[in-house]
Order: sequence, then structure tokens, then C-alpha cells
Amino acid sequence: MKKELLCTLLMENKMNIYFTFDYEIYFGENHGSVDKCIIYPASELIRISEEHNVKFVFFVDCGFVLKLDEYRKKYLELEKDYVAITNQIKYLSDTGHDIQLHIHPHWEDSFYDGKKWIINTKRYKLTDFSEAEIENIVTRYKSVLTGITNKKIFAYRAGGWCIQPFHKLKNAFLKNEISLDSSVFRNGKFESNEYDYDFTNAPDKEIYKFNNDVIVENKDGYFTELPISSIKNSPLFFWKLFLLGRKNPYLHKPLGDGKAMPAPGYRKKLLTRVTNNPVSVDGYNASLLGKALNKIVKKRLNHMVVIGHPKALSRFSIQKMEEFVIENKNKFNITTFSKEFLK
Repeated sequence: MKKELLCTLLMENKMNIYFTFDYEIYFGENHGSVDKCIIYPASELIRISEEHNVKFVFFVDCGFVLKLDEYRKKYLELEKDYVAITNQIKYLSDTGHDIQLHIHPHWEDSFYDGKKWIINTKRYKLTDFSEAEIENIVTRYKSVLTGITNKKIFAYRAGGWCIQPFHKLKNAFLKNEISLDSSVFRNGKFESNEYDYDFTNAPDKEIYKFNNDVIVENKDGYFTELPISSIKNSPLFFWKLFLLGRKNPYLHKPLGDGKAMPAPGYRKKLLTRVTNNPVSVDGYNASLLGKALNKIVKKRLNHMVVIGHPKALSRFSIQKMEEFVIENKNKFNITTFSKEFLK
């Protein structure tokens, strides 16, 4: 009976599913390589897309592209990285994928020493800068994407989910016609020395309008928030995740060859309490795609937003994502922001 009910709901609710990927390297001391963190895993996403005729959303870390452009004439390896990234972004755009704005402003304070990137994350959040600096950063970073794609850039995802306080970003977004955000996830909260976010009071809605505060609905607001879908995880899930990574690293180890920046207390939190997390295709999280979908279908919602990072994909997660696409591509619209919001 439950299966029959679910099938009925599936037929009635032709909702949109958005696979969204933050296109970036790692920001820890070991930042990894462009090939293994970005180019190769993104090529696997391209393969899935072309074999199953679906399109994805890529939020490109534009600050990194600008830094590559700055140093590429001096260092041959960076010229190769710049060409590989810009060619792949252009290919993605030309073949119907969505290219949108992702900002990690710590690139303003980072540099290449001839061997590796020296990444300074003291100003990790865009709101660590003045409003004049924010406008300059948003304008320059957006121009990188319009220069590569020659298409309208209107959507944003904050680096590290750091979209607050939004009022500091508002004027820069208005001037650059950034009208859609997808940084919030229900009940998400984290605080460290370098970055923080608190979405515990965000509206329990799949989409809403806002104006001055990203977690306060304003029906007449200029901006649209399309939150990342969320799911509750028990500590057991993360214990299993970490144990599988050690038991079978070939299948479960991330394809990216770097290491994430420190997040003090975050792992302990995951391993000791029930937490609310974004629906994700990264690593073992991809095993929960079906569970998350069933929950959304039963609530008769119209949007499912999945987050991912090419660098954090594993062979396991790519397999699970492809299985999910095969099972659901004809039941739902696996689509892009541009196709649904630029009509």
C-alpha cells in the first residue's frame, strides 16, 4: 500500500530536482590539484549528464579563476590549470548546464608562492569586507563568469554558507542583478573563528522571497531564496561514513586530493548528536538521496535542491547519483535554475 501511495504521489507531483555543485579546490593547507579536485570529477558529472540527458548547476569559485589569471603568465602550471578550468566551464555552459556565482573572498588575501597556493582564510566570509569592497568583489567575480559564458548570471551560493548578515551584501547584489540565492538549509548552524552561519529561524519553506535578511520572509522582497534541501542524520550514519572510508578507501575516499580547512568541533558534533544537514551527493551522503526524495514527495513539494562538490565526490557517490538519476529522470524534472527562473 505504501508503495502504491508513493507511486501516485510521484505521478501527481512533477517537481524540479536541482543537482548543484560548488566548483572549487580545497582551502586547507593541502589544497589539492585542479585536475583531481575539479576537472576529473566534473568530467564524471558530464558523463552522467550526457548519457542520461540531464543538466546540472555549477557554482564556480570565481576568485580562484581570477587568481589563476593573475599568476598564469609567470607559472606554466597555472596557465595549464587556467585553460583547463575555463575550457570546462565554457563546455558546461555551451552544453546547457547552469553556471552561477560562488564567492570565497579569501582569495583576495591569498597568493601563489611558486609551488603551492598560500591560502589566508582570516577574511573567509564576504561580510568580513566593507560594503564598498563587497560591491567590488561581487562585480569583478561575476564578470569572470559572464566573460566565459556570455550568459546571464543571476544566482548565488555563499562560500561556506556564509550569507549573513545579508544586509551588507544587498546593495552589491542589487547592482549586479543577483536575485536568487541558494545558501540556506533548514536548521543549519555552525560557528568557528573563521566562519559561521545560523539558519535555525529560517522559514520552513521550499522557496520564499526576502529583502534584508535571508532567513526572514518578505513576500514583496526582491530576492528569492531556494534553500538546499535538508535531512536529519543520526550519529550512527556518520560513524558508518567514517568507518567505510577507512575500510574501503578506493570506493569511499573523495576523488579530490586535498584536505578541508579545519572546522573545530564539527566532527564531534556529527558523531555525538542528531544533526540537520544539507541533502548532498558528496561521498556516503549520496546513499540518502532516495530517502530525502521520498520525504519531499510525501510533503508534495515542488523543489528538491541537492548540494555537491566535485572534489568531495567518491566512486561510491558517483555510482549512487547515477542510479538515482536513472530511476528518477522520467518521473521528475532534473533541471537548472536558468531553465526554471529565467522564463
